[in-house]
Amino acid sequence: MDTIDYQIVEFLTQDARMPFTQIAERIGRSTATVHQRVRRLREQGIIKSFTAELDWEALGYPLDAFVSVRDTESHGLGQLAQNIGAIPFVMSAAAVTGEFDLLLHIRARSSSHLGEILDDVRRISPGPSRTLITLTNYISGQTPPLPAE
Repeated sequence: MDTIDYQIVEFLTQDARMPFTQIAERIGRSTATVHQRVRRLREQGIIKSFTAELDWEALGYPLDAFVSVRDTESHGLGQLAQNIGAIPFVMSAAAVTGEFDLLLHIRARSSSHLGEILDDVRRISPGPSRTLITLTNYISGQTPPLPAE
C-alpha cells in the first residue's frame, strides 16, 4: 500500500458509500485510478466489505455490554466461542488472558433480555462458568488513525 491507497481507505472508512468521483477529486487522481485501486485492495483482502453503521438504540437494542466468561471445563475455547457466536445477540467473542477466558460483545433490548442471553451462554458452556458484565455506551465505531506509507 502506498500513500494514495491509505487516502482511499481513509475516505472509505469515513463513508463507505462515498462515490469514487468524490474520492478522486479529494486526492487529485482520476476516478478510474480510484476504481482500480479499490478493486485491487479488495482482491488483496485489505478491504473486506463495505458496511453500514447502525444506530443500535434506534433499532431497539440500547444495551451494549461486554461480558467476560470464565469456563472451567471447555474442550477448546475456539469451539466454545463458535457455539456462543451462534447466539444472534453476541456481536463478537474473543479469547483473552487473565482471570477470564472469553470476552463477549453483546447487544440487548434490556437488562432482562441480557439475562436471557446469558442463560443461553451458560447452556452452551459445558461446565460451570462465571461471568462479569460491563456496560458501555460512550464511544463506538471510531476508527484509529491509519499508518502512513
